[in-house]
Parts: sequence; structure tokens; C-alpha cells
Amino acid sequence: METTIRFRLGVMDWSVVFVYFAVMTIVGLYIRQRQKAQCFDEYYLASRRLGVPILVATFVSTFYGLGSIFGTAEVGFSQGMSAFFALSLPYTLMYILMALMAPRFRELSPRTISDIIGEAYGRFPSVITAICSFIYSTNTMELLGAGFVFSLAFSAPLWVGVLAATLVSVGYTYAGGLWADCATDLIQFFLMSISLGLLLFISWNALGGFANVYAGLRAYTGTDPWFYFHPLGGYLTPGLIVAYSLTSLAVLCEPSFFQRIFASKSSRQARTALLIATPIWASTDWACAILGLLAASAVGLGLIPQPRGDQALLALISAYAPPGIMGVFLAGLLATAMSTADSYYLISAGNLAYDIYRPLFAPSATDRELLGLARSGVLISAALSFALAFVFEKIMGVWVFQASIMINTVLIPLYAAVLFRRSGKPFFSPLAGVFSTAVGLFGTVVYYVLVTAFGGPSEEWGTVIWNVSLGGKTYALWQEYGIFLIPPFVLVAYVAGACLDKRGRREISRPRGLRGVRV
Repeated sequence: METTIRFRLGVMDWSVVFVYFAVMTIVGLYIRQRQKAQCFDEYYLASRRLGVPILVATFVSTFYGLGSIFGTAEVGFSQGMSAFFALSLPYTLMYILMALMAPRFRELSPRTISDIIGEAYGRFPSVITAICSFIYSTNTMELLGAGFVFSLAFSAPLWVGVLAATLVSVGYTYAGGLWADCATDLIQFFLMSISLGLLLFISWNALGGFANVYAGLRAYTGTDPWFYFHPLGGYLTPGLIVAYSLTSLAVLCEPSFFQRIFASKSSRQARTALLIATPIWASTDWACAILGLLAASAVGLGLIPQPRGDQALLALISAYAPPGIMGVFLAGLLATAMSTADSYYLISAGNLAYDIYRPLFAPSATDRELLGLARSGVLISAALSFALAFVFEKIMGVWVFQASIMINTVLIPLYAAVLFRRSGKPFFSPLAGVFSTAVGLFGTVVYYVLVTAFGGPSEEWGTVIWNVSLGGKTYALWQEYGIFLIPPFVLVAYVAGACLDKRGRREISRPRGLRGVRV
């Protein structure tokens, strides 16, 4: 039986949390006062002046949010170290590949990935890409995670916690733009790292080392828990492992990565920062997988009550954090959520103002007008993120859907645009971009709608499954399977568009989005 977790916060704990919120607010206001962004580039790209140290901090703290921490710990709780080897390790490989590709993207000097898509294929694929980036950048996961933390700490309803997280994170982002985002990320990076390290050290010692951990897992599972330590152990099916692993491809079209690459001082600094950040991401994944495993062992030993899988990390904090340190953990979790939320508010605001509204309704907008539109976009994104936080029940389900939207729609046309640019051959046609982005977006949405409408929830697997009968056989279509069922159709659509287009082909030069903007 799952038990509701409660935090026991003392005066010292509340003091730490209060100081955290105060510092975040002051930094946002200070950056706004100091920088006084007068144009879109200053607000959205920090005038392209980010160096390696701040890039490392903002890369790590932005991409590794509560969704990643709770999600990895949740799989570690039920599956063990396969949470790292089967799910997280593919991300490490993608980080390295992204670092190698960063200079090619930086030399184009665009503002968004929609600029690259627009120059290669035209307006329609560019807008579709922006829509996908906007959907991907909604802060559903982070607000859910922060809402959990707020509601547990304050014994308040979940919606109150989600609302509080929304208001705090949107404040300094609206005020200071990317500079405020990166400055707070630097603080949040250290707070997040310290919190996870302390929790791992305290929990391991509280359980009494490896022998007791293994005994607790044996009691929890009722059998030999060898699979908790096997790279591919646990109850993950091959299809689910493939689906979760394929979400790592989202790294290659991750909007927050591209924003920071475009905002870096040089392509070399962007690549160096990504390479430094990679082992930090990997070690954080490893720590979260172990923490999930430790939570299962603690349940088996009778030291903590049975929690929900996505609250395994919170159960450890509630059980083992001493007074004062509890506030550090709480602030660390909130820092993890805020560092991701503020970044994605900014990205989705840019999608609305620069990638969608400007080309469709105000092609002659000035940079100062774009700045105002972007700030309004932060508020719109925050409101939508708050509403969507109550649509999905499981954090991993949110992540797989958002990653599917981005991978299925953007990955193939984006990398075709960049990789073939230097080939010296005519570039693929605009129709290839139109077909592929349309099939990617609408195919993914239709798949999820069908599985949700005709499938049913599986308590055993914690997902939605649609059983389809064809030719006398029944096929189980999991909600997560869209991430590898749709891309083959996207590739076919891309090639078909290139073959059918009679209007000729085009070369990529300077991103179209940087032209026609009056300063």
C-alpha cells in the first residue's frame, strides 16, 4: 500500500528555503537592472556572450530537471541499475555527439532552430518546427515535480504547489531574460549537486552498506534481487527499453541546447562546455538510479513506508534528512525544477514571438517589438504549462510524449539541412521539409490520440496499451512506441517530397530568420 509522504520542516529548514527564493528574486531583478535588454538578441541570446563556465552550469541545470531526477529514481526503484545502463547511458552518447555537432550549428549564427529549418525548406516547416519546440518546452514535468515538493512541504493541494512553482520561476525569467536564467542556473547548479551528493552519502550510510542494501532488496522483491544490479535486468521489456533509449535522440534537437550554443561566444566554447557537462550528467544519472534502488531496499528493511515510484527520492529525504539539511534538500529540488522551468519559458516565448507570430503576422517587426512580444510569451507559456501539468499523471509519460513530438518532427529535416550543407550538391527540396514535418507532427499526435482513445491503462506496466488485432494476431501498442513507429514514415515522406518537388532545390546560406528584422 502506497503511503503519503510528509516533510518535517523546522525553523532552519524554512530559513534555507526562504533564502533560496530571496536570492533568486534578487538576482533576476539585479540582472534586469544591470543589463537593461533593449533588443531581442540581448534578452533571448544574452548578446551571444556566454563563456565556458556559465555554459557548463546552464547546460547541466537546464537539461537535468526534476523530471529527469524523479524519472530516473522511479525506474531505479523498480528496475535497479538498468535505469542507468538501458535508459541513461544512451543520453551520454548523444551528449558527446551533440558536442561534436555544436560548431556546425554555431557557425550559422541563427537565433533558433526554426531559422535553420526555414532557410532550408520555407515558412511552413519552420512554423511546424516552432510549434513542436513550443510543445516540447512546456514545463509540464518541472511544474509537476515542483508541485509535488511544494505540496509535501506545505501540506497543500497539488495545484497550489504547481501555481507557486509557476509564479516563482516566471518572475525572474520575465525580468532578466537569458542572462538572469544563466546567472540563477549557476547558483542552482551547485545547490542541486550538493543536495544529491549529500542524500546519496546519508542514505547509503543509514542503510548500513552493500550487504544490508542487498538484504533489503531481497526482502522487498521476495526473491534474489540480482536484476537490480544487472545492466539490462528488471522487468523492462525490450520494446520499452528501445522506446526509452530512443528518447535520447531528443538531445540532438534539444531547444535549450541550441539556444545556448547560439548564445555562446564561439563554437569552440560551446563544444568544450558540452564535453565538460557530459560526465556531470552521467554521474547525476548514476546517483539517481542508486537512490531509487536504496529507496526500494529501505522499504524492504521496513525503514520507510511504501512510496509511489515517482516519489522514491522524496521518501529518502523525508526519512533521513536531519534538521537544517532538510531545507538544503528541499531548496535543491526546487532549484532543479526552477533552473529547467525558467529556461523553457524563455525558449517557448521565443517560439511564439519570433518563430510563429513574427513570420505569420508581423514580418517587419523591430527588435524592440520582438522583445515585448517575447516577454508576453513568457507569461503565455507559464499559463499553458500550469494547465497542462494536470493532463498527465506520470512524469515519464510526459517526457516520452514531448520527446516524441520533437524527435519525430524535427530530427530528420534539421540534420539533413546541416549535414548536406557542405556537400557541394544542391540541397533537398522545400517539399521534403513540408512532407516530413507534417507527417512527424500529425502522425505523433494521431498515434497518441488513438492509443489513449482505444487503449487502456496497465497497472502492471504503468502505461497505456492499445491491443490491435490484425490477421488473427494481437499486437500490443504501448503509448511509448510512437517514438520508433513514426520516424520511418517521416523518412519516407522526406525522400518522397524531395523526389516529387518540381520547383527545384535550394542551398542554405544565412538563416532567413536573421534577415528582414529592423533594429
